[in-house]
Amino acid sequence: MTPTQLARKPLFYVFLASLFTQNAVALPYVYRNGWRSTADFFVGDVWKTVPGKFAMVDLTFVVIGFHVWALSEARRLGMVRWWLASFALTFSVGIATGIPFFLLAREVAVERQQAETAITA
Repeated sequence: MTPTQLARKPLFYVFLASLFTQNAVALPYVYRNGWRSTADFFVGDVWKTVPGKFAMVDLTFVVIGFHVWALSEARRLGMVRWWLASFALTFSVGIATGIPFFLLAREVAVERQQAETAITA
């Protein structure tokens, strides 16, 4: 089993766990408070405390840094549509869902590229 194949299963489980747990927190909140309450996750009370500000600034740079790298990696591997999906997941669900999703898609693309290289070699 290749390192790429070994990485796929845990990434898949992290993606699923984050997708369900983040939505289990967010969806009931939005249901109770209306769709405009989605702004609370980005510009709400989190900015009122120093630890909240620190966490949001930290996550902002994580998101920027990751997606800049991921876009160049997606171009290199010919998987820009999967980068777009991870970008959308980041801002519709959360970074904990978007990053594992992209990394999982990347592992599949790397494995595909390695198989194509082996065939043509």
